[in-house]
Amino acid sequence: MKLHTLGPKGTDSERAAQHYLTDETLVLHSSFEEILLNLEIYKGDKIILPVAFKSNQEPNLNWSDFNYLNWENLDIEATFSMPLMTMSVIENIDFKRNVALVHAATEGLMKRYLTSVNLDNAWGPSIMFAPSKIVALQSFIKEQNRFTIVSEEQFKKLPESSDEKYQIRQQLKPQMVWIVYRVL
Repeated sequence: MKLHTLGPKGTDSERAAQHYLTDETLVLHSSFEEILLNLEIYKGDKIILPVAFKSNQEPNLNWSDFNYLNWENLDIEATFSMPLMTMSVIENIDFKRNVALVHAATEGLMKRYLTSVNLDNAWGPSIMFAPSKIVALQSFIKEQNRFTIVSEEQFKKLPESSDEKYQIRQQLKPQMVWIVYRVL
């Protein structure tokens, strides 16, 4: 049996799946949408996702609607809580693009931060989305965006983390509830 979740290796979803794994084979996907919009392919397998799931690709795809609208195709096999890796709001003070690139589930955190520093206005960044915090981090650096919210542990692994133009502005330590579904 397979257990499907968001990759790449190093995501909070992969960590939660490793925590849960018994005898399943872990399969990492490039987006949750790849899994959730194709449930028929995964009959008999399991899916693990956080209750904070919110799609940046499909406006009406979020954990709440997914859970309610697919009740006939899913059984909840397990739930558990687990802290997320510490997340950080990172600012590039030498940005090329006035963009805050985040995973859709962290949009509210970014909006709250931008409001707290009076950047929720015309001079503030546009908020754009990446399918995972790891992809957000890679794109943040490559595209020289202004802000991101990523796992601090992943950021500190990069040589760019010692560059003074990247400033950690806030640390966030939320807990997460994880749901393991069996696809019927």
